[in-house]
Amino acid sequence: MITCWEVGRELRKKSPDFAARAENGELPILGWKGGVEKKTIEGKKYGTLFYLAQWQVLKGDDLDIDLTQEPELTCSKTGVLVTYTNDPEKYSGA
Repeated sequence: MITCWEVGRELRKKSPDFAARAENGELPILGWKGGVEKKTIEGKKYGTLFYLAQWQVLKGDDLDIDLTQEPELTCSKTGVLVTYTNDPEKYSGA
């Protein structure tokens, strides 16, 4: 989880425009499942907590993930609701 956060930290330094998208609530495509490129038919999907860790720092936040919860975020660009989970069965088909 911390490694994902560190990768996001480096990405934030190298790409301020990309970071600005995250700051505006977009869920861009990163190295883990959880980003949204276009609207899905269902309007929802699952992503990994690793994505969430990378996105949090890209957005400028501290790492703050409760491993017992499944937080949800809605992409400001596409309106897709993403549920972040530690359960690979949920996101493996995403």
